[in-house]
Amino acid sequence: MQKCSYRLNGTNCESCEIIIEREAKTLKGVQDAQASHSRKELTLSVDSSVNQSELEQSLKERLLSHGYTVSKFNTENVHPQTRDWKHIGGALILLLAVYLIFKRFGLFTFSPNVEFGGGLIAIFAIGLVASVSSCTAVVIGLLTAVSVSSAQKEANNSVVDRFRPHALFNLGRVAGFAFFGVIVGWIGSVLQFSSTLNGLFVFLIAIVMVSLGLHLLGIMPKTISLTLPKWIAHKIHDLQDSRGPIVPFALGALTFFLPCGFTQSMQLYALSLGDPIRSAIVMTMFALGTAPVLLSVGYVTSKTKGITLSRITRVAGAIVVVLGISNLQNGATLLGWTSHPRHLLADSPKNQIVLKNGRQVIQMEVTPDITYEPSILTVEEGVPVDWEIYGSKSMGCASSLVQRDFGVRASLHAGLNTVKFTPTKTGRFVFSCSMGMVRGTLIVVPRS
Repeated sequence: MQKCSYRLNGTNCESCEIIIEREAKTLKGVQDAQASHSRKELTLSVDSSVNQSELEQSLKERLLSHGYTVSKFNTENVHPQTRDWKHIGGALILLLAVYLIFKRFGLFTFSPNVEFGGGLIAIFAIGLVASVSSCTAVVIGLLTAVSVSSAQKEANNSVVDRFRPHALFNLGRVAGFAFFGVIVGWIGSVLQFSSTLNGLFVFLIAIVMVSLGLHLLGIMPKTISLTLPKWIAHKIHDLQDSRGPIVPFALGALTFFLPCGFTQSMQLYALSLGDPIRSAIVMTMFALGTAPVLLSVGYVTSKTKGITLSRITRVAGAIVVVLGISNLQNGATLLGWTSHPRHLLADSPKNQIVLKNGRQVIQMEVTPDITYEPSILTVEEGVPVDWEIYGSKSMGCASSLVQRDFGVRASLHAGLNTVKFTPTKTGRFVFSCSMGMVRGTLIVVPRS
């Protein structure tokens, strides 16, 4: 047995490692293969009788069909990579453009539900981009293997019968993403013990999302990633040789666990929502976004390569970074690190303090646009408050209200809600939804 090392080019993520390893293991004499996207290296364990020149040529031919190139690894020719400042500058401009678009169209209130479609459209778009990236090459490989196997066994069947594996695979993928999305949302809800812990949780997830997005933008060669062991992905691939009729559906569902930066960013976002239903909607929309390309068995992928694929991948990476930065702000809000700027507080209209039976009454609406109106409220210190909140039919995450300084944590419903608390200190205090996405300021003034 001998070790052969090669320099890899053309990889984009951990999904590329799976493709390369599985292809390398089919070559004569190769007993094991370990690919590393971060190190750009492929190490093979081969029989000592193998001719290395012939092996290298076979490896090049096999991987070139997937868009990867290899060369003999030589430590003397390895030079430290220099930063491409032009590429980084372009990425920053792209980030600014995506931020301004999201701000202009109100997509930072990223609270997916049936009535509010802005966030769902963004998720669907990320799914479309992911479907033509190298991440989905692994998924397409699975689907192709299942389709070819079915076609060989059922060559005389009708077109509808031969198309059935494609349909079952995509139905399984959508159903699996919805099912596992519920579990992810449930885990997120369990982790939300308090607004402080929830803020830390959202903050940490945002850091991972920004890391993944910068990786997709090509700025960070390595990324903070929460991935399952690689052997699980290989086990999922091994199922393609099974002959059971349920195999296409099961394989589609299990693609939830295959390594992909786009999928991971959506999984993390769904986790941070802490709501099984909304998390399921997020993952379902993402899976639906990948369905058109998967139904065509990689046609778009085969046509969309090189600079075009690189550009649309960077756009998706920018979206993930912007969403991550938005989540950083949300986490900071839940931790009490942010508030309305003073000039906005000074220019904003103040509510009149109304006293009824020794209690202050303040009123606010959660609008259909998922905002607070008014977003700045004033009360006096030490006087009990009746906070009357009118909820719209579509509130998204604004259906929960958090004000950590005075122990407010309430679930809101459509119509009139009354939240009671007593302000015990003066100052400016943030209130928000449980995700920190919808924010307002409570001003507590000294008692007159």
